[in-house]
Amino acid sequence: MIKLLIADDEPLVLAGMKSMLPWNRLGLEICGTAQNGQQALELIRQYRPEIVITDIKMPVMTGLELAQHCRAEFGDLPLFIMLTSFEEFSYVREAMHHGAIEYIVKLELTPQSLEMTVRKAMEMVAKIQNKASSGAPAASLQLFRDKFFTRLCNNMFENREQFCRQHEDLGLQFDAERYVAASCSITNVKDISAQQQLTLCSSTVSMVQDILKKLCTCQVTILDARHFNIVFWMTAEQAYDLEFQNHLLQTASDTASRYFSVRLLCGIGTPVEDPFLIAQSVYSARCVLAAATEAQPVLNAQQDLADQNALFDFSAYRLRLTKAFEELDGTVLEQTISDIIDSLEGHPSRHIQALDAATNLLYMSLSLLPEGETLLSNIFADHPDGYRSLYKYVSTHQCCEWMRQLRDGLCQNLKSQRKSYKKQVVENVEAYIRQNIRKRLTLNEVAAAFNFSPNYLSQLFAKYAARGFVDTITSEKIAAAKVMLAEHDMKIYEVAEALGYESAFYFSRVFKKETGISPREYIQNTSK
Repeated sequence: MIKLLIADDEPLVLAGMKSMLPWNRLGLEICGTAQNGQQALELIRQYRPEIVITDIKMPVMTGLELAQHCRAEFGDLPLFIMLTSFEEFSYVREAMHHGAIEYIVKLELTPQSLEMTVRKAMEMVAKIQNKASSGAPAASLQLFRDKFFTRLCNNMFENREQFCRQHEDLGLQFDAERYVAASCSITNVKDISAQQQLTLCSSTVSMVQDILKKLCTCQVTILDARHFNIVFWMTAEQAYDLEFQNHLLQTASDTASRYFSVRLLCGIGTPVEDPFLIAQSVYSARCVLAAATEAQPVLNAQQDLADQNALFDFSAYRLRLTKAFEELDGTVLEQTISDIIDSLEGHPSRHIQALDAATNLLYMSLSLLPEGETLLSNIFADHPDGYRSLYKYVSTHQCCEWMRQLRDGLCQNLKSQRKSYKKQVVENVEAYIRQNIRKRLTLNEVAAAFNFSPNYLSQLFAKYAARGFVDTITSEKIAAAKVMLAEHDMKIYEVAEALGYESAFYFSRVFKKETGISPREYIQNTSK
């Protein structure tokens, strides 16, 4: 049973709320009521409710102050639903910044609207509790999904097979008739700190996603503190219905403006039938986003197909870049980035292609290099916004200059750390193997965890490790097996199962090949 607390300084409102719904049948228990914020805080400390419905304006401590205090003291729970009057709407915006999930206008309160809001809160409570009980895996899955969509939107998959394998592993379904991407920029942001910008972006994107998912299946991916992409799953009819698409993004823009006093500029891309080609829709969305204004915040690429340039073919350079990053080969990296710059410089109309290329280079640098964030911050330390200054550039020349600075900084760093880095990579992989020794690890899985190709990781072990990749896993598993057999008094079949072997018989064969004696003989020797 989920516990609910109701706080309002009007006794009639409290009585009405308590009797408005069959709370027990909804799975809710009213653990208390309060007539001011301080009293509510004391009851929250005593009963730890998961949901609080509170008036914004109350004596002693306001509902807004109550939400702020609870967020700092208790974290994600309780969730707050705010009761408000029309004239208090400015307070609602601030409440949303402090974790309030919804508001209810008192004059519009009905049993139906209250039940709908409370059910939404109950669903969010369940998600938070599931996340807390499952720990890191749920968060890690979302991180991997975000990373997947970042690569998809930037045309970063090496081939279709890699795309299919990863979306299947992540449980992502691409079963729509068409896919349409939107590229969005958050504007009208007040002068706040970088951390506050990130918080504002996260809150804005979260609310936009909640609103849009009620209208159309979508995935929202944050790019930085002011930019994010949306990929929509659409029917063939929706994909060419410009009014429907513009309504989606206009709704998102209006919501962001209402709750967070920011504006969204949105570019909607052309539809694609093949999900592997979503990058093409993203590209066309970014092209029209560059022309969006506050007067016309939502633009659709389908309205101006004639002026679109060809998609920048980053795949022509991606394999060379990936190998250069993996091997820390500054020479190849320098030449490849120089080739990209040469193909773009001198063409003012290719600003979007130049920005697209620079964004791809930025993503690869951050994801493929150890301490990539620190390294890029140092390279662009002379820029007020660091490497994120890229997103302010409005010309091909500026983007090319940014890529030159990136190239020179990376090459200088890579040449100085090439050998030591490869040894460190091997040590990191060995540590990963020990941490996951109970799993059935394969070369493909471990390579994917470190963003390497299987062949490259195998070569690293052959050159810089004491043993090959497979032999390393075998050695670590047998070392773990010895501890289990000698110190934990486990049976042979239990050890085999714990370490991911298909049978005790096969485990015994591997153990004897590695140590010269069988597991049973090892147990007898250690018990003497």
